[in-house]
Amino acid sequence: MEVRLSRLSVMKTATARLANVGLALAIVGGVSGVGACTGHVVDPQGATGGGAQGGSGAAGTNGPTGAAGAGVGAGNPGSVGIHRLNAFEYDNTINDLLGLSQTMAEKTFLPDETGGNGFDNEADALTMTDAEFQQYFDAADTLTEQVFADPALTKNIVTCTPAGATDAACLDTIINGFGLRAYRRPLASDEVTRFKALAADAVTNGQDFNGQVKQIVKMMLSSIPFLYRVELDAAPASLTLHRLSPFELASRLSYLVWSSTPDARLLAQAQSGALTTDVTLQQELARLLQDQRAAGFTSSFAGQWLGVRALGSHQIEPTAFPKWNEGIRQAMVQEVQLYFNEFLNGNLPWTQFLTAPVNFVNGPLATLYGIKNVPATQTTMTKVMNADPNRVGFLGLGAFLTQSSYSYRTVPTLRGKWVYENILGELIPSPPAGIPPLDPAQAAASDSMTQEENVRARLLAHRADVTCAACHNMLDPIGLGMENFDGIGIYRAAYGNGQAIDATGMLPDGTMFNGLPALTAILSRGARQTEMANFAVQQLMTYALSRQLGAGDAPAVKQIQQQWATQGYSFKALLQDVVLSETFRSRHGGV
Repeated sequence: MEVRLSRLSVMKTATARLANVGLALAIVGGVSGVGACTGHVVDPQGATGGGAQGGSGAAGTNGPTGAAGAGVGAGNPGSVGIHRLNAFEYDNTINDLLGLSQTMAEKTFLPDETGGNGFDNEADALTMTDAEFQQYFDAADTLTEQVFADPALTKNIVTCTPAGATDAACLDTIINGFGLRAYRRPLASDEVTRFKALAADAVTNGQDFNGQVKQIVKMMLSSIPFLYRVELDAAPASLTLHRLSPFELASRLSYLVWSSTPDARLLAQAQSGALTTDVTLQQELARLLQDQRAAGFTSSFAGQWLGVRALGSHQIEPTAFPKWNEGIRQAMVQEVQLYFNEFLNGNLPWTQFLTAPVNFVNGPLATLYGIKNVPATQTTMTKVMNADPNRVGFLGLGAFLTQSSYSYRTVPTLRGKWVYENILGELIPSPPAGIPPLDPAQAAASDSMTQEENVRARLLAHRADVTCAACHNMLDPIGLGMENFDGIGIYRAAYGNGQAIDATGMLPDGTMFNGLPALTAILSRGARQTEMANFAVQQLMTYALSRQLGAGDAPAVKQIQQQWATQGYSFKALLQDVVLSETFRSRHGGV
């Protein structure tokens, strides 16, 4: 108990400091100093807005532009603050480290902070309060006890057979072996000394060999080098570019692709130094993508960018959409993941993201979509092509159409805004204060008249107000082009009140269209295609770097955008370009 209370006191003090300062500091766990954290930075194109683009409005600096660097995307990569594992990363890391299959953090921990870049892996946004640390500390105790109650799981940690309760050689093997995996780097000598001292205290208190190891594991799992991804600058105040260490690079790569810790092979490649070469780094990226854990990339990156996570808590009014159920929700989530995977691992170029006639359905989802030849009782997801000429691309997926609607009706304005912000990367300002709601104040979600109303007609009246007209004239046409799909993605020709749906529209440049296929074809060519591709580069780089992009990143972003255009817009090629870039492989100090 004394060890536990002492450790908790030390960690609370350290994590409070980490939460409140962004400068180099001394921390426990064998790390002698942490490189300076950067402040919030402006968008590489100069925008400073919030939302999907990633600017917070707080201008900062990423250092001088044009710093020397080799490889794809040479520029000035800046710094990333020490990065607390978010809930998804923590659960995955614990599972891979201990051989478990649990989701304790995602289900029970306090929600993670989301930074200005729109992702929950932004290092500067992930703080650590006393309450948050208590969760990690208690989890370390609970999960370690669970592992040591199962002999099969214990073998993942106790990898040698001790000759007795004080087998120093076996203990040393375990400390260094498990420590390498837990800290994602070799232990420092003073760390090993502290863990041996903890084991000696456990012996004094009557613990057997496994009891000593158990205390060591608990201490490791509640320490900063485990809970945080730490990258060091030899000169914390210097803006001179330097490469990450091989172990830091291994962590960046594994948490990008798996949202989890490096495996034994990746750590070995770091240990040998081979990971720093282009060939090995490229090979390891390809290997990680082939592993089933690569689903973590789709779930986290695509799940947040494309709004799939929002679908998990999206409410549906049953009187408006009686065909909705939890099975449909889960099928829609799976469909987006499988659809995105067609671009990540398949042959589809990103330029077809809005137009590909591809769906993934099980029986219930196929029935909802009106797709034939898929049995209603089929539980597995199957790929179907050209199932419906009206339903194409990502904007035709039920997940998108549902999460961009109210619980009781479609919202063309929100659908249009989502496309501008999350596909084209354009910042849409918030509406001015005092704008009256579109639906009457007395209208409840269960009101049938509100559910069945002609939304186009109501929006037309709304745009009569000059304070509303400017934004609505821009946003509404895109959303109204999807009006043939209701609030859960079912195709329809008329509203509930019997009035025919008009899916025609005119974009701000005067381009006319009718329906989703025509709309997506327009959005996928010319200047808009370039916008869509360029924003995908920015989103991937933002996620990969775990920070907001700054003005100093602009040369690298531009170079990768230009290179990707020569690669047929393969998303896998883009991911490789980002990983091989100097921006991904380097950092500097400074504040």
